[in-house]
Amino acid sequence: MSKRLLFSFLIILCFLESKAQYRVYEEIGFMTGPVLFQSDYGERGDTENLIKNKGFSINGFYYLSFIQNYKNLQENFKLRLDVGYMKSELQHYGKYVDPKKTSVFADQLRAMRGTTQTASIGFQIEYYPWKMDDYGRADFSPYISVGSHLNAYTSTATSTLGPMGTFLTTPEKYMTGFRNDSDVTGSYSLGAGARYKLTPYHALLVDFRYQQYFSDWVDGLNPDKRIYKENKSNDTLMTLSFGFVYYFN
Repeated sequence: MSKRLLFSFLIILCFLESKAQYRVYEEIGFMTGPVLFQSDYGERGDTENLIKNKGFSINGFYYLSFIQNYKNLQENFKLRLDVGYMKSELQHYGKYVDPKKTSVFADQLRAMRGTTQTASIGFQIEYYPWKMDDYGRADFSPYISVGSHLNAYTSTATSTLGPMGTFLTTPEKYMTGFRNDSDVTGSYSLGAGARYKLTPYHALLVDFRYQQYFSDWVDGLNPDKRIYKENKSNDTLMTLSFGFVYYFN
């Protein structure tokens, strides 16, 4: 287990084990929305590649309040614990698979397909610049957030030309740089969002999240970074989710 994964897991565990120090907010919710997955499929930074390598996510969550002795924290911060599922279909897009290119390399890239799916558990700390009024009138409440997550993922890499792992189907770059595997990794997230209170007991939620994994294998591809210098970053995703929050009392 990597040091970063262990660190992420310990942070989540500490929050869960110390929840006796917190007062549970009687509010739960769910959200769902599209995912843009940035991976080793396609050229990094290419707009077409980013937009077309998409998927979806769904999350359920509930909130804990901060220690009651710290009134300022209570009024401006929320701690959200959530579980989620994400799936994304992946393919190479961009200049290297332009239909005008007729090389074997281009044909192999065009034939590659990938799928990744994750199940995650984690927490997110939300900061509300204006004091929250959880059970008052309908209100617009923006926030920014930072979080840590533990992710179990399953990835597959295939080709329409035949089984991966042969020189007929697989670009040299990916001969030793693909896996069909399941594993666990940590991640961190940065985000922003807002709530809009419909009634004292119901609110709509919009949430944007940028998430970076501690592994470059989440998509099933990871070319040797010593040889392929363009492979600089681990896999990342962006989500724009819409949801609903329910306040019990």
